[in-house]
Amino acid sequence: METRRYPVDTQTFSTIREGNYVYVDKTDLVYKMTHDYRYVFLSRPRRFGKSLLCSTLDEYFNGNKDLFKGLKIDGLEKDWTKYPVINLSFASAKNVTEKSINSIIDKMLLTYEKKFDLDKADDDCGVRFEELIKNIAQKTGKNVVVIIDEYDAAMLDTINNDELQERIRAIQNKFFSPLKDLGKYIRFVFITGITKFPQMSIFSTLNNLQDISLMADFETVCGISLNEFLSQLKEGIQDFADANGYTFDETVRYFKAKYDGYHFSHKRQDVFNPFSVIKALNEKVFGDFWFNSGTPTALLKLISKFNIQMEDYEGVECSASRFNQPVEKVTDLVPFLFQSGYLTIKDYKSVVYGITPTMVFKLGYPNDEVRAALADSLFRNYFKVNDTMPLRNAYFDFYVNDDLEKFIEALKKFFRRFPFSLNNMNEKHYHSILYTVLTSFSADISANQETALGKSDLILKMPKTIYVIELKYDRSTDSALDQIDDRDYVSAVLDTNKRIVKLAIKFSSKDRNIESYEAEEETV
Repeated sequence: METRRYPVDTQTFSTIREGNYVYVDKTDLVYKMTHDYRYVFLSRPRRFGKSLLCSTLDEYFNGNKDLFKGLKIDGLEKDWTKYPVINLSFASAKNVTEKSINSIIDKMLLTYEKKFDLDKADDDCGVRFEELIKNIAQKTGKNVVVIIDEYDAAMLDTINNDELQERIRAIQNKFFSPLKDLGKYIRFVFITGITKFPQMSIFSTLNNLQDISLMADFETVCGISLNEFLSQLKEGIQDFADANGYTFDETVRYFKAKYDGYHFSHKRQDVFNPFSVIKALNEKVFGDFWFNSGTPTALLKLISKFNIQMEDYEGVECSASRFNQPVEKVTDLVPFLFQSGYLTIKDYKSVVYGITPTMVFKLGYPNDEVRAALADSLFRNYFKVNDTMPLRNAYFDFYVNDDLEKFIEALKKFFRRFPFSLNNMNEKHYHSILYTVLTSFSADISANQETALGKSDLILKMPKTIYVIELKYDRSTDSALDQIDDRDYVSAVLDTNKRIVKLAIKFSSKDRNIESYEAEEETV
């Protein structure tokens, strides 16, 4: 049997097709996008297939029909017209300076000036780009296709340096501005990035872009849909199952929990993280592939700046307009976390606040890879706790044996080693630490789960037991148990065959640790 080849180290469409790599067919959406619109913008997280989509568009507009044989577009496209294509990428914009961003632009434009045997028109990058498009169109007699990948890389790289970012923004604004008024020379424009274009003032003049980022028709244009996973990757799933001693259905369930859960429209079609899925199928093991491939430095700095509490972002509600808040000078972390792939749409509702309905989204962490890895990163980069292994081992023992007393003792040892400088001396502090550290262990834990009468602190679901947890700071465990009863927190987990335990934990300001706990089984 021929070994399936997975494109773990290439984002080039021709290499994938000619090398007989596994390819999840998105070409029907390529056809729809390029025939419905002329100026398109797409926001997606890093390593989500944007560059592969750009490469696919490049080959399509170059008329390379043979590469598309057997794909969906093969039965849709009849003409296969060849257009001149300018395919630019700002992905290399790291450790950016004014000099380096000008150098990147210069090299990209020079490539196409040489390709079409044209002279450099001007030193001004905007004028030079404009003349390049005009001259190519006039020389070839065909309108030009412009593809720009990772347009915002330089802006995100300088997100913590306002002065430098302002200078970078001015350069990029000058570069992009000609695109709007070159309609008669352009067949199609496609721009990708992590942040949405209304957020970046470099697009203030380019207001004719169709943003498909939250459109249901294109929700799965990047990533892998559940249907694609089960059909086009079926053989790979079985290979993974055979290698690990799982059934096919077990493997699907694990993949869904680990890598699925992204939603990019109100229809909430399930989308898997493509980078992690392909890596896992190739290596036949589960890992935090996407997260470990490079958590943006900007995110870690913003986490520290905003003093992020993980539980505050699980179930946060926002309108679509909140996604468009400027990120050049971040005042709201929610849009950045959503567009970076750390939050996703969990639910939505249409609310009438005035004359017309407004769509309100509920956001949350998409899957276990993101929740657990982000929590672990918080401990290492914000809480400055590098070694959680003793507590991790104690939790795994607790998970298997349900020995609460041993786990509480392990928690006490953990808090004895917790940095004094990060102790905020309040209940929320301990609530956040406990939630975050258990989340980093991939625990099935939820915070602030609502009942009709209030919100529980934490609910921890184990194989045999569900713990409804209430924390108190210099207040008795009796008061915590009373609160669980008075506010009916148990009602949130009654639909279960597991035993339910009400767990009260008292933290002491004197010891900065757990002083006592009390567990009481609920009789249902």
